[in-house]
Amino acid sequence: MDASNAVQFGSVLREARRRQGLSQAELGGGKYSGSYISHLESGRRTASPEVVEFLSRRLGMSLLEWGLAPAPNPAFLGGTFEDLLVAERARSEHDWAAAITHATQAAASAEAAADGGRHWEAMYVVAQGRFASGEFAEAARLADALSTHEIAQQFLVARAQALSLASIANRASDHLGWAIAFGARAVEAASAAPPIILAEALMSLVSAMSEAGHAPEESQPYLDRLAALSPRLTSDHSRGMIAWTMSGAAFVAGDIGEGLRLQAQAGDLLDPRRDLRLWLRFHSTAARWRLGAGITDGVADLLQTASLGLQILGNNYDVVELRQSEAKLALLTGDATGGYATIRAILDDPVLGGPEMSRGQSELVLAECLEALGELEEARHQFVTAALQLEVEGRLRQAIDAWRRSVGEEVSGDFLTHT
Repeated sequence: MDASNAVQFGSVLREARRRQGLSQAELGGGKYSGSYISHLESGRRTASPEVVEFLSRRLGMSLLEWGLAPAPNPAFLGGTFEDLLVAERARSEHDWAAAITHATQAAASAEAAADGGRHWEAMYVVAQGRFASGEFAEAARLADALSTHEIAQQFLVARAQALSLASIANRASDHLGWAIAFGARAVEAASAAPPIILAEALMSLVSAMSEAGHAPEESQPYLDRLAALSPRLTSDHSRGMIAWTMSGAAFVAGDIGEGLRLQAQAGDLLDPRRDLRLWLRFHSTAARWRLGAGITDGVADLLQTASLGLQILGNNYDVVELRQSEAKLALLTGDATGGYATIRAILDDPVLGGPEMSRGQSELVLAECLEALGELEEARHQFVTAALQLEVEGRLRQAIDAWRRSVGEEVSGDFLTHT
């Protein structure tokens, strides 16, 4: 912001503050002094992007109102606004194709109108739609681009949201190294953001670290921050998301009792009316965590609940996770032949058996089934295949276990999952 913009910004700031009946100290909200606000209003100080973001939240103003973004062409405003409304409505009804179509149109109109805020918002809806449709790699690419968007550079909340989505999408597409990197950047960007934004960033990082097999003590500082944030969230559903994430970390750390406790807590707090697909995925991942710990009790019911809904609302990736769990359950309950048939069908499917569909997990279950069937030489070769694919996906602890099993060493089960 140059000197002329600082004077204009200060004038707008003073008028907006007075309209809302706030003193300079009240506007500062304990973060900035009344004297500093006075200097901003007089143009003697220039506001950094972080200050602009803070004051925008306090006053409910946009960049256009501050005079920091070019005024949009009125010819494009109607189309942008209407397409965004339709996209948001479609997203709320999980009509992802319509959400993507209208959000893409809104983004084009916003870009033509030089409306950076609405362009970012529209493209974020597109990225979310791609993710929900199972196009994880494209969602990750879009989220990465949004993290460097002009709006993300000015508003840390926008940057944190984009980075969190990039982390989640990379984790879903089995690029765990990237997922951790984006998650760490999201936590950094969200450090001064509202609790709900920081919680999302922390959850993305913790989930990626757990799935990649990082030592529990590496995740513990972030888990402690999540636990401290949970009481500050106003939504039971949001607290349920934190319990879900922490449950997975507990299972990975080998604290099965705590994992089951947090799993039950998450089940009580998550609201299917808020996001039915998410609620169904919780049942699917809860089953996988139990299976990874060698627990079969209650798993069949969890999988049945998840399967009934995800067959309709889910994507191909959801189907693969369900089939992997069904094969694992069959194996643990003495039906290695049934487990082999289920997982072999997944691997042989040209779509469901693709490398982007967590193929390493499927290869690993297949190896375990072969071992249980007494096909030891074939099982050893299959463990090598699984280890190589798990390395590519970044599941290093599972890869090491698979290598060890390929030479006949016994290891504990480690059937990790996505959240």
